[in-house]
Amino acid sequence: MRQLSSYIGEELILIQPSFFKREFEFHSSTELLAKMYYPNFFSLTAVVEGFADKYELFKPSFWKSEIAIRKFGYDMPVASLTTNFFSTKGTIDLQNGKKILLKLGAFKKVCQIFSESEELLMIFQSKISFKDKTIVSVQKSSTLIDENPWIVMMILYLLLQNRKNGAAS
Repeated sequence: MRQLSSYIGEELILIQPSFFKREFEFHSSTELLAKMYYPNFFSLTAVVEGFADKYELFKPSFWKSEIAIRKFGYDMPVASLTTNFFSTKGTIDLQNGKKILLKLGAFKKVCQIFSESEELLMIFQSKISFKDKTIVSVQKSSTLIDENPWIVMMILYLLLQNRKNGAAS
């Protein structure tokens, strides 16, 4: 499997293949890179398969807006994502002390991923249709993205939570 930084200039697609299933796939033009699904119908926990490993996305507390990720079957989170009150900015705190910055655009259609030094790494653009479709474009190669490719699915989980919470109000 290629590293995410090698996809600079290509469109990577996050899509929900079936409207009735809570499954999401991350595709390049030639291969399936990862898959995220919810094990139970009312589950808040999502399982990510791909990137040569299996991870679990979850909310550590019902009252907080924090999202965490851990290896499947383990208890200790690998990273956590926190956003501000209006979910316009956020940070992903990695285990090794590094941070990744997020900026969400108007109506949560665009999400930009920045390194600690404010370099643009990735852009997520949501397209609304019968099936959820998000186009991911890698802007710059980075070891943060290559070592932690599950960041893509963590951002998708955040966008899905924001979309669900926006529809409820």
